[in-house]
Amino acid sequence: MARTWADSWEAEWSGEGCAKCAQGRPDEDEWGVRWYAGEFADAYLLKRPASPGYSVVVFRGRHVPDPALFTDAEVTGYWSAVRTVGAAIHRVYAPAQINYQCMNNSVAHVHTHVLPRYLDDPGPRTMLPDQAFATARSLDPAELLAQLAHLQAALR
Repeated sequence: MARTWADSWEAEWSGEGCAKCAQGRPDEDEWGVRWYAGEFADAYLLKRPASPGYSVVVFRGRHVPDPALFTDAEVTGYWSAVRTVGAAIHRVYAPAQINYQCMNNSVAHVHTHVLPRYLDDPGPRTMLPDQAFATARSLDPAELLAQLAHLQAALR
């Protein structure tokens, strides 16, 4: 069978050139704005969400490419942060369900997509269709700030 993964995969997995590690803990990156900062993770509200409230939780600390490699303290701390983020999203947006997606094969650093799903969802009981991502609109600055404020208030 022919290899399909990039030749650089093993280096990425070991942390060489990891973009998440290199960025530190920014308040904002090209994808989103941080609204949660905890000991083990940061959460970013996406600027162009396929679904209202869509956020990404990024593990902060050492480079970890797979949750199976967490220490006991890291696994507890990280998933507690993911739960805190999901609970705040439930309080602010009242989705029907939230999907928690860990897809560390695209970026070899533990991060979880926290994707709210609503009753008018175009793909109930399945993955959110690609069309939802393709047609997502960017939040205007005032809307983004308002949503960030609501999410931060929901953490209290």
